Amino acid sequence: MLMCNRLALGALAALVTMGPVAVSADDAPPYASATEAYRQGVSALKSDMPATAVPALEYAAKRGVLGAQVKLARGYASGRDLPKDAVKAFSYFQQIADQQADISPRSPIAKYAAEAFVALGQYYLEGVPEMSLSSNPAYAGQLFRHAASYFGNAEAQYRLARLYMNGDGVEKNVGLAVNWLATAAKKQHPASQATLGEILWRGEEVRQRRARGLALIMLAHENTVAGGKEPEWIGALYQEAFGKSDNATRKDAEALLPELGGVRAAAAVPPLPSPKAKATEIKVMPAAGASEPPVAPAASADAVPVSKQGGAPAAPIGLSIGFGASGTEPGGINP
Repeated sequence: MLMCNRLALGALAALVTMGPVAVSADDAPPYASATEAYRQGVSALKSDMPATAVPALEYAAKRGVLGAQVKLARGYASGRDLPKDAVKAFSYFQQIADQQADISPRSPIAKYAAEAFVALGQYYLEGVPEMSLSSNPAYAGQLFRHAASYFGNAEAQYRLARLYMNGDGVEKNVGLAVNWLATAAKKQHPASQATLGEILWRGEEVRQRRARGLALIMLAHENTVAGGKEPEWIGALYQEAFGKSDNATRKDAEALLPELGGVRAAAAVPPLPSPKAKATEIKVMPAAGASEPPVAPAASADAVPVSKQGGAPAAPIGLSIGFGASGTEPGGINP
């Protein structure tokens, strides 16, 4: 077998030394470039022509166009623009994570790398029966931790916090969970605000702070309503917490909103109609210059557990989780 490979390589070398070989019109590439294939694929996708869009996007994705990889990963994962296919979505998210694992967190395309790690983490958490991938919460935690620590992704910080709260794949640690929730809540991540708010409002396993907990729940409600769609669980939590709080607690909570990043008192605003959110277009851009990765946050002074005091979130896990860097420039377009 080895000899056959050597012969094949020798034949290839001979062809190269013989100079260029004439290429017929039938052998011409189907697209002028990977960038042009990406543009055609996006245009076809917008025109609801998936049969035309997929070959063009696949052509671009195989040649390292990040935008095409993201379009395909999202499309197959959500089932909105393309038929839902967890195996294909997993494959494209894997490509992104492999190629962008160590891209600068300050790069304009770092958010797509973080998104890929979060998506893969969720697949490992739940398992993918279609590809015989069993649930592996411990590995999911490593993927979430990389996106949370290295990229500073709020969704990853939230999902990692949930693992620590439940002891799922990691040793249960309410202190770490609260710190990650507090970090994501500062970034106006509604689910983190609501979860941390509920923990403080109920006072389970942490020192109870009803006004601050209610304020966070109100802020989560405010952010989700303004964003166009409020998850049912946040709406129900808001109704419960606000309804069971006395006037003094409500006033204290409203006074805390500006400190927590709220623009207005959510309790005074009735639910709004849910406008349709506009999807943002993915731009394929070269990576910014390398910079130092962000430092994991310190323990939150506002949410210290009653037990297991302190404990800062774990440091970045590096690249020992199975995703290596590619030889191409991060985010670059290979012609």
